[in-house]
Amino acid sequence: MKVLGIVASHRRQGNSEVFVKEALMGAEEAGAQADIIRLTNFYIEPCTGCGRCQSGRIPCHIQDDFYRVLERMNASDGIILGMPCYFHNAPGAFKLFIDRTIAVGYPNPLHGKPATVIVSYGNRGFTSYAFSQPNLLLHKFGMNIIDQALIQAGAPGDALINDKALGRVHSMGKAVAAAAKTGDMTFKGEKGLCPVCHDRVLRVLKDMESVECPTCCIHGKLRIVDGKIDVVFTEADINKGRFSEEQWYRHHMYHVEPGREYFQATKELRKERRGKYSAYFPKEEKGIVVKPVAQEA
Repeated sequence: MKVLGIVASHRRQGNSEVFVKEALMGAEEAGAQADIIRLTNFYIEPCTGCGRCQSGRIPCHIQDDFYRVLERMNASDGIILGMPCYFHNAPGAFKLFIDRTIAVGYPNPLHGKPATVIVSYGNRGFTSYAFSQPNLLLHKFGMNIIDQALIQAGAPGDALINDKALGRVHSMGKAVAAAAKTGDMTFKGEKGLCPVCHDRVLRVLKDMESVECPTCCIHGKLRIVDGKIDVVFTEADINKGRFSEEQWYRHHMYHVEPGREYFQATKELRKERRGKYSAYFPKEEKGIVVKPVAQEA
């Protein structure tokens, strides 16, 4: 049984890395074999939006370290994901990796396996969407997020002296190992408004009565109970969420497939009209891009 820690931070031995390593120690204590990668040690190019993977050309044609990271993930029985939240959301290095997963096919080897998310932050009020991107990635892979923690640790080394937080993440690591061993994927953390991702961010729909979890895309009804806001999600609502088998099927059959057909049918028209925009500001300023050498095997 192997539990993989993934650190999405450029700061070596930073707070996110300390928390992930402490969680891995907890996983080892529960009988798991621990492994760790720092995402920023790998060279991952941005998605170019070429659409080749949408036309059935998988894997992605870009030659970088994306699939090396994916192979390490797929070989694990559980994942502990840690990152900082600098400005409301996940850092750029993590978003870069997420965008490339559009070329990942299904079913996924990680489906049904446990994961946990640890996010460190500096200032209150700048963490509104801290869990949205981690939840999107792990749920896209079909993983069961059994816990998540948002921990204030902004200055270098804050994690080292926060015994309460270290104890919290240690128990999270143990929980991932236990879930991988027993198959009990019960959510262990503080339950949020969304019954799927347990986040508390909601989008109010145009009818001004319904809400949507932006991450899971499940709809619910707002109501006030004893002066407090409540949201009702039916079982049918939950089963129609973004990560349900039904929605993956609908997405493929009613969006991806028709999109291919429409592209082919309008291909010549696109070529005809592209010239107008190629001729407009034909000279653009370009910088120098130097490809770094991957440091981690």
